Amino acid sequence: MSKRDDILSAAAKLYRENGARSTSTKSIALEAKTSEALIFKYFGTKEGLLEEIIKKGYKEATKIIVPNLMEKDALSYILKIVEISHILVVANPSFWKMQHKIMALNPISQKYHDNFMKPCFDRLKQAFSELKYENSELEAQLLLIYVEGMWRYFARSQDNLKHGEELIKLMKRKYDSN
Repeated sequence: MSKRDDILSAAAKLYRENGARSTSTKSIALEAKTSEALIFKYFGTKEGLLEEIIKKGYKEATKIIVPNLMEKDALSYILKIVEISHILVVANPSFWKMQHKIMALNPISQKYHDNFMKPCFDRLKQAFSELKYENSELEAQLLLIYVEGMWRYFARSQDNLKHGEELIKLMKRKYDSN
C-alpha cells in the first residue's frame, strides 16, 4: 500500500471508531505512521480526506447497487430495493459503520448519501405508479425510510444481519402480496 492508501485506511478506521469530529489529523498521522504534512499534501484538509473516503465508499456501493437494481419489472425492482441495505452492508461493513457514525453531524456525508439514493427514489416512484399504488411518491418515500433504517440497523452490529434477513423476508411478503 502507498502512504496515501495508509492515510485513507487509518482515517476510515478512526472515523468509524470515534466519528469525524473526534478524530484529529494528528491521530490519523500516528495511525498511518506518517506526518500530518503528508495528509495535507494529499488531501488539502481534514474535510478533503473525509470526502475522499466517502467518495470512494459510494463509488464501491454504486458498483454493487447498479447490477442489483437493473430489474425492469416494477415489483422485482421494489423487492430488490427491500434487500439492498443488506447487500451493501455485507459488501462493505466498515464503510457503512463509518457512515452510520458520522452522517448525522456531517453535511458532506449526507450530501453523498442523498445523491446516491436519488435515482432509487425516482425509479421507485415509477415502479409504484406502474403497480397502480394510490400515491407512488409517498410509497417511494416510505420504502426509502425503511432502507435507511435497515442499513443503519445492519451497520450497528453484525449480529443484526441474521435477524435482518427475517425482516427483509417479512417486508418482501408485504409488497409481493399486494
